[in-house]
Amino acid sequence: MDIYQLWSSFRRPIQADFRFDPDDPLVVTVAFLPKDEPPVMWRVCRQLLYAGLVENSGIGDVQVWPVRIRRRWVVRIRLQACGTSALFEADLRCLEEWLHDTDAAVPMGEELNSLDWDAATSYLLGGS
Repeated sequence: MDIYQLWSSFRRPIQADFRFDPDDPLVVTVAFLPKDEPPVMWRVCRQLLYAGLVENSGIGDVQVWPVRIRRRWVVRIRLQACGTSALFEADLRCLEEWLHDTDAAVPMGEELNSLDWDAATSYLLGGS
């Protein structure tokens, strides 16, 4: 997905690879692929991205919100770590369509339906 990195009034195009793994359905992995630099990976909650299509979403390290610029809607994504932040902008409809495609693999709200709760509880309590 083509997105832009924002600094003040400057916009720099940057390639971003959004990936969804049905085996880890709560998370979207985003690889930012700047030219001549190593990729930067972020794991973002899929629900947070969905919510950010219509309202301010997220606190802390990841925040997502819609913005109307002239006659088109975009989504702003702010990532923060170690006192540094980066702001990105993506076309809202493009991100929305991509998220809807993830529903074909695992519908929203059904991410934990296939979880073996007994095994997960045992693991969390120190069992095997």
